[in-house]
Amino acid sequence: MKTTLTVLIVLFLVALIYYRERVYVRDPLATVYRNDVKQSDVRVYINYSNDVLLEQEASPTPSRILIQDWNKIPGTPMTLTCLRWTACITEADKTPTIPVPWTGKGKYDPKVFMTSRQVLFTDGTNAVVRIELR
Repeated sequence: MKTTLTVLIVLFLVALIYYRERVYVRDPLATVYRNDVKQSDVRVYINYSNDVLLEQEASPTPSRILIQDWNKIPGTPMTLTCLRWTACITEADKTPTIPVPWTGKGKYDPKVFMTSRQVLFTDGTNAVVRIELR
């Protein structure tokens, strides 16, 4: 029994290392601001590369926004599997997304700025979203 458990733990850790770009872990200390107003109903998940996944269970429809450092275009992941309030996994390292719907005039410019401590972008309603990572 002890050997089986050890083997399972080692296999889990190897899979986690191999899929580190796809696994997003909840950051309970992260804070989200929308137009400088703190958003208490948004959960933040980050992966190894500091890509950020925002999850909001608002009425009437929940939303998820993924900001990846490689393309800096906020969008909804096409495929995402989550273990509620803990972690999520995507289908690929560079996850395909559906772009955020834009309600403004002209071309959508998300103005994404990403560091290891903060992410800034403009959402589809032209609101500035700031995510402080800790």
